[in-house]
Amino acid sequence: MIRPDLSMDASEGIGLSEPEQQAVRTELNRLLESPAFRGSKRCRDFLKHVVEQTIAGPGDALKERSIGVDLFQLPPAFDPGQHTVVRVTANEIRKKLAQQYHSENGSAHPVRIELPPGSYKAEFKWEVSVAEPELPLPPKTLPRMAIAGGVVLLALAGGFAISQWRMAKSVATDVKAVSTPSNLPPIGLGGGSVRIIVGSSSSYVDRSGRAWSPDRLFSGGSVFVRPSERVLRTLDPDIYRHMRQGDFRYDIPLAPGKYELHLHFAETGLSDLISAESSGEGQRVFQVSANGNRILNFFDVVADAAGANIADERVFRDIAPAPDGLLHLSFAPQRGTAMLSAIEVLPVSPGKVRPVRIRAGWTSSWQDSAGQQWQADSYFMGGNALVRNTNPAQAGNSIQPDVALYASERWGHFSYSIPVADGLYRVALKFNEGHYGRRNTGVGGLGSRIFDVYCNGAALLRNFDIMKAAGGEGRPLDRAFSGVRPTAQGKIVLTFVPVEGMACVNGIEVLEESN
Repeated sequence: MIRPDLSMDASEGIGLSEPEQQAVRTELNRLLESPAFRGSKRCRDFLKHVVEQTIAGPGDALKERSIGVDLFQLPPAFDPGQHTVVRVTANEIRKKLAQQYHSENGSAHPVRIELPPGSYKAEFKWEVSVAEPELPLPPKTLPRMAIAGGVVLLALAGGFAISQWRMAKSVATDVKAVSTPSNLPPIGLGGGSVRIIVGSSSSYVDRSGRAWSPDRLFSGGSVFVRPSERVLRTLDPDIYRHMRQGDFRYDIPLAPGKYELHLHFAETGLSDLISAESSGEGQRVFQVSANGNRILNFFDVVADAAGANIADERVFRDIAPAPDGLLHLSFAPQRGTAMLSAIEVLPVSPGKVRPVRIRAGWTSSWQDSAGQQWQADSYFMGGNALVRNTNPAQAGNSIQPDVALYASERWGHFSYSIPVADGLYRVALKFNEGHYGRRNTGVGGLGSRIFDVYCNGAALLRNFDIMKAAGGEGRPLDRAFSGVRPTAQGKIVLTFVPVEGMACVNGIEVLEESN
């Protein structure tokens, strides 16, 4: 139906009817009294000003200069380079709007008020149609033939509607049947692993050659995608560019046995809430349960990962299917919405956890002479990857079958945040001086590379010189440390800090210590 002009103000502004204007002002008043705006008179006045000016028009009245003069009583010739109050307040408004709507768990409102970046004109996003007065139609007397024809048309339309309803019901039933976990075979049989990229519609093979399935076995929530978002601490950002958010669950069929559960997260949905003053912590808090047992409580991905857009992984041991043969994972909001990026369910022997082996600087998996798999460089932040054309490790040593490990390294000032289940671990660091010394580049020698290594904040190595400790360049060297426990965030954090030259490492191995 064409909306009639209900007032001159509506036609002179942006064309809002009286009911729509009333709905906008109702939402404005609700926002002004919300926790996000209640404590800032400057932000309240700014939001009210731009909303009323947007309703009234014309749009060219909402410029930085006009707002500075009308709202903040700046002189007409003020310098925007020195007086930035308009831009600063507009950015605060955008963050506060995003924060308030995000905290409401997607609750429906007739209209949402937004302030787009680069503009001072408010936008109104309608979620529920606003009732408008119907224009009365003059009464008409219809001839009998028209009435009879109308009855026939109604009968035909009714039959068509019923057939369409039956077809729609059949399709919906089919979709539900496909997504019902009990109709799928146990996917933990034969030592099989389960890997699901949440929110994705396609399969994926990661840098270590592991196959991931598209999203399935879920109920509830909605999908959020950032297709080109940069994600740190991973070589596979595509795993973390999708998420399911809201209040949702996964029901995964498994064969009897013990499993290791890996939950992957990356907070990519809070960009509007992050600024120089705020990291986004506390904006999304939720709990996770496995078969009714809470495994994460008041979980904040930003706090856990130490920042947004950082791959974060949590590992849980001794997971088993419920009596119905399903692993039930539920994600419930405590503030904002719950979220998840990926799931891994990996079979293990009872009481055991999987080892972690990382080949630093390498971009694919690698198998050593014992048949052990080393994954591509993972969990790092900072530093540089280096793959050498000539392996610097000297021939004729005891590690000759595995000398390839030392052809790559990570160097610089960097860290690894390695996720593990609760337990006690042995951490082995593998080094080889591949740059300094007569046999390598011919430059430098003892004292050219000195660095410290810290584990969860405690020093493991101080003023460490690979060449000095190994007795020369090109000589592989291990340094192992026992009794390592993960942090409260379930990580073993290794930090490599240069003292002279650059720090480096060739490989990292994390094994649980036997009881």
